[in-house]
Amino acid sequence: VASGENSEHKANIRLIGGCAYPLRLDYFKSQEKTSSIALHWKPPHGGVQPIPARNLSPAGKGPTFVVTTPFPPDDSSVGYERGVSVSKAWDEATTRAAIETANHVVKNLDRFARSKPADEDRDAKIEKFCSDFVAAAFRRPLADEQKRIFVSSQFTNERSAEESVKRVVLLTLKSPRFLYLGLNSSEPDDFEIASRLAFSLWDSLPNADLWKRAERGELHTSQQVNEQARRMLKDVRARAKVQEFLRQWVQMNRAEDLSKDATLYPGFTPEIVTDLRTSLDVFLENTFWDDSSDYRKLLLANYLFLNNRLAQFYGFATNATEDFVKVELNPKERSGVVTHPYLLAAFSYQKSTSPIHRGVFLTRNIVGRALKSPPVAVAFNDAEFAPHLSMREKVAQLTSSKACQTCHSVINPLGFSLEHYDAIGRFRTQENENPINAVSDYLTDDGQTVRFSGARDVAEFAVGSEHAQNAFVEQLFHHVVKQPLLAYGSDVMPRLRQSFVDSGFNMQKLLVEISSISALHRTEKLTASTK
Repeated sequence: VASGENSEHKANIRLIGGCAYPLRLDYFKSQEKTSSIALHWKPPHGGVQPIPARNLSPAGKGPTFVVTTPFPPDDSSVGYERGVSVSKAWDEATTRAAIETANHVVKNLDRFARSKPADEDRDAKIEKFCSDFVAAAFRRPLADEQKRIFVSSQFTNERSAEESVKRVVLLTLKSPRFLYLGLNSSEPDDFEIASRLAFSLWDSLPNADLWKRAERGELHTSQQVNEQARRMLKDVRARAKVQEFLRQWVQMNRAEDLSKDATLYPGFTPEIVTDLRTSLDVFLENTFWDDSSDYRKLLLANYLFLNNRLAQFYGFATNATEDFVKVELNPKERSGVVTHPYLLAAFSYQKSTSPIHRGVFLTRNIVGRALKSPPVAVAFNDAEFAPHLSMREKVAQLTSSKACQTCHSVINPLGFSLEHYDAIGRFRTQENENPINAVSDYLTDDGQTVRFSGARDVAEFAVGSEHAQNAFVEQLFHHVVKQPLLAYGSDVMPRLRQSFVDSGFNMQKLLVEISSISALHRTEKLTASTK
């Protein structure tokens, strides 16, 4: 860039969340007295912004290859995260991705094999690389027959080394041993346990340290597995997987459009929405990874993470800057994720609140009760109601029928408890110059009546509810293991919940225990016979 010239450079790069990528920015100045440089990005669901320091690390990282082949979404319609069948589209995608990967390996073959074109032992080094590649993909040392089929037999005098390598990569990446978990044994050995741990906490293959421990037989007791799971939590991939779970738990990824009526809510810009999403992200991450890792803080914390723009918009007194800092607020007005402005805005209409959307969220995700699909979908149309009615009165009128009350007797009291917050999450005491009524009676799943007078009452109820605690445990288990909890035994839930309570509701310890249960679980072999 020429001296004194203002320049902007842009590029679109496809990256995978949870992976670390090397970043180098060369910058120098010559004769100018002042100069500056900024590095921006546009994260998913966000606007263009400087890359925050919390997303950068001084640790070194080698290059990362990311396939560009698009994969179809998993079919989880029957309750299994990864589906129960292999679609033609998914099979074709794995083939295209395998070809793309094989081409990349061949293009960089000497770097991977640590060889040079003129080396006399180049073929031996390449074949050694191929053996290591297949073993890493299969997540265990190769048996002699496997090495012969997948490696040795692919190297012949009629083929070049590059062609042989391409065949090895394609054969390996299309093998069921690479594509599917749990094919090796009903009694997991140390390598199977290493694989289960890696996929549970990292969604990836075992690293060199796990491999070495498996080789030494150091992964077959509960103590050994727990120790490794705790160590693995320090990896950036574990943090990414946890953050994705927390986002799913509060349904962040379902909120696509948070735009509001500009006349009623001036200043609620896309930049504010981006800040709100970051605020919630930082809150979730901070709560899970602080020393106590206390689940109760997710629901009861009386603070938000704010930058200067958010603080000014919501009228909070703070010394926040461009970065996000913890700001203590009135506990009567703020209670963890239950009252986070991002979620309050997400579960609202453009012009008004939505007790139904908020109530459904609280019912399913915070209180942990199941809801049936409505027999008839009825859209809310504000124009159909008298203008003097409050939103609470409109919803009560809309859902008054006996058929609706089957579910809305649960949904409405929870939703009404948040009516102190407008459509962008600001605390209020009036609606249309009338006082807010957030008091309601909630019927618990065991037939008890609990009176809620506001959001904190709901949060405190959920914190002390065994049903809500079980729901959180079950959701985390499902996200980590990708299987229903009951598939691991009817005694697992009581054991996990009791351990969760005894630990002071420590979420990190719960995650370690879930990973260990999954890693050490014995699976029953299915056999078929014919007559």
